[in-house]
Amino acid sequence: MATLRFLAHYVRANLEVALAYRAAFAAKVFAMVVNDGIWVAFWWLFFERFPSVEGYGFRQIVLVWAIGTTAFGLSSGIAGGASTIAAKIASGDLDFYLVLPKPPVLHLVVSRMDPGGIGDALFGIATFAFLARPSAREAVAFAILVVIAASIIVAYAVATNSIAFWAGRADTIAEQAMFGLITFSTYPERLFSTPVKAVLYTVVPAGFVSFVPVALVQEWDWGWAAVLVGVAGGSLLGSKAIFDAGLRRYASGSILAMRG
Repeated sequence: MATLRFLAHYVRANLEVALAYRAAFAAKVFAMVVNDGIWVAFWWLFFERFPSVEGYGFRQIVLVWAIGTTAFGLSSGIAGGASTIAAKIASGDLDFYLVLPKPPVLHLVVSRMDPGGIGDALFGIATFAFLARPSAREAVAFAILVVIAASIIVAYAVATNSIAFWAGRADTIAEQAMFGLITFSTYPERLFSTPVKAVLYTVVPAGFVSFVPVALVQEWDWGWAAVLVGVAGGSLLGSKAIFDAGLRRYASGSILAMRG
């Protein structure tokens, strides 16, 4: 409960900072909603001509995008700092977080909010509500699954950004890794070959961010739900272990980050 209160205070503080520039905040949220809307409109036009692709119809694509955008929106809107870890390691800004209470990685991931993530999350929720027309069971499943998927995304961001402990400036590598996860998570699973699927359930966890949640919203399965929870928990613990291992070899940079 103490950790949850800590996170809530951080999120509230980040939101207050973001809302200090209301026009910029609204513009970023609106831009992300428009960007996501263009893609859904593309798929709607596509399925107007081709009613089904590998067994997927428009509703399945709506679920893919609703879950994906909401999960990515939650991860960047609440834990946007996870994607900045590599840059902070390279610049020496990580030093500031090492003297704070709580685990440094926790401070890092919630130290930043991306307003565009709020737009993603709002778009995903609205798309699910108005285009998927869910039942009560599907709505409850959606609410649970997007939180689990978001935790996997955050863990993936922490792990890929922690490469910087060994590779120096790895922010570009981490950015491309996240871009790959986003790309694969917004396409139907059946479009990929078996070898690619193996990668998407291991190295790039798109299968657990998108494919499994989409299947569970449509038809709940306690076995797969347990697997998903296990993957999320294992991902969070694994990413923290990678970060902690890198932290032990971290050499302080020459930049002293001062905060008021």
